Amino acid sequence: MSDLILIVDDARFARRIERKALEDAGFENIIEAKMASEAFEIFKEKKPELTLLDITLPDNSDLTLLKRMLKERPDAKIIMNSAIGQELIISDALEIGAKDFITKPFKEKEFIEKVVRVIKNV
Repeated sequence: MSDLILIVDDARFARRIERKALEDAGFENIIEAKMASEAFEIFKEKKPELTLLDITLPDNSDLTLLKRMLKERPDAKIIMNSAIGQELIISDALEIGAKDFITKPFKEKEFIEKVVRVIKNV
């Protein structure tokens, strides 16, 4: 599949797991960022179809990057993810405009189902 997907996570192993799940599902056009500042520049320049965004990054530990991305592109498809399964953060992210939320560790099948659903606007 040719849709560009941006994975934003400071943990290399998390990026690797997400990339492998996406590649196993047939996604080939994947880019990565490990810092919020880098992710925002890529987001503006490359305009990914989907962004997988970790809540906690070394230079962004709340929903600020999500807000910046949605201000830049209100129609952006962003799935938040975090090892923190707090209901308040999940509801805040969805209220702000995230399309879905994935709690790590995730089950690959559920992860891909959410990715496909968000990309296809289902």
